[in-house]
Amino acid sequence: MKEIRTARLTLRVIEERDTEDLLAILQNKQVAETYMLPDLSEREAALKMARRCRLLSEDPDRFVLAVCLEDRLIGLVNEVDKTADTVELGYVIHPEFWNRGYATEMLKAVIPVLFARGFRTVRTGYFEENPASGRVMEKAGMRPVSRVDQVEYRGRVHRCLYFEIGEC
Repeated sequence: MKEIRTARLTLRVIEERDTEDLLAILQNKQVAETYMLPDLSEREAALKMARRCRLLSEDPDRFVLAVCLEDRLIGLVNEVDKTADTVELGYVIHPEFWNRGYATEMLKAVIPVLFARGFRTVRTGYFEENPASGRVMEKAGMRPVSRVDQVEYRGRVHRCLYFEIGEC
């Protein structure tokens, strides 16, 4: 996949040189509260996950991209699930870069790319206790849907709420 460029960001394949920045995200305690990850507190487990992310990013049948600011990886966007016409995305931005509009900018950029790939609906979900993520989805033109899941993650049950946008 070619790069996706926005006013401030480049979305691209994850590269070996991104490893330390990726580890900083994967091992961040704030990130782990709402971006579903296994326990990656041990460096070797985190390195294994980083390698997996990189391989998935290189797979043309998967949608996994680095979100980069001035060529520094600051986040990820990835497919969580997909059917023939719907793709569900997950995304994360390192907390150091929160509240600057990067997640919204990224989401606005990937939606038309996913429609061009043949998906008719793009869906995202978030834990109810993370309303900032819902605001990102709304700013990206997505609308809430009635789907609500109860998700057990890290010893707690979370209400997961969803937003979608359909191809015009």
